[in-house]
Amino acid sequence: MIGTRPNLAYLKAAWAAHAGISAQNCHQSYEEAGISFERVNHSCIVRKDDMQVSTMPLRHTRQELRMGFLGRIELEARKAAGEIEAVLMRDLALPEGHLLMVEMEESMRHLRRRGSRALAIFIAPTAAADISSRFGVEIQAFLDAPRACLYAHALNGDGYAAVDLLADCGKRERHPRAATYGELAQRIVATLNAALEKAVLLR
Repeated sequence: MIGTRPNLAYLKAAWAAHAGISAQNCHQSYEEAGISFERVNHSCIVRKDDMQVSTMPLRHTRQELRMGFLGRIELEARKAAGEIEAVLMRDLALPEGHLLMVEMEESMRHLRRRGSRALAIFIAPTAAADISSRFGVEIQAFLDAPRACLYAHALNGDGYAAVDLLADCGKRERHPRAATYGELAQRIVATLNAALEKAVLLR
């Protein structure tokens, strides 16, 4: 049975392997990138240091290897994203007239095409929201390790950010890190619930 929790050690190694032969490192040798290959029958096991990060045909290009990394990364990233989404859906106290949007598929497309590491999540007002109590929240949850960046504002009548709801929060609240994605989501919930509750009471 495939595990439902992301393999954090794999994500760390696979992202490092991808970075080692991409962008400014595109001309770096496999040895310099810490990538090794072991032939097994008609395929080869790809390792980053001691962690298996992919399985490839014996004949492949560097671009095919990069895409192979991202394909395997996406499988684990979806588990991480699902873990975050489940906690937010269960525990986040949305203000009346607001909805939670987890841009799962769009974020996965960016991962596959550009190697993007972020899952974009938003809280936005609907047409039914009271114009005097509208809030905008953006969560950038990273898919290489359990960490995130939070942005939350009260919106003015034109829908633009007016008041920073996290102005009194420290760096650990604005940029939370955790040991697991479930724990990260709980930290996000705690920070946003407190900020939104306070903002609603002050309106």
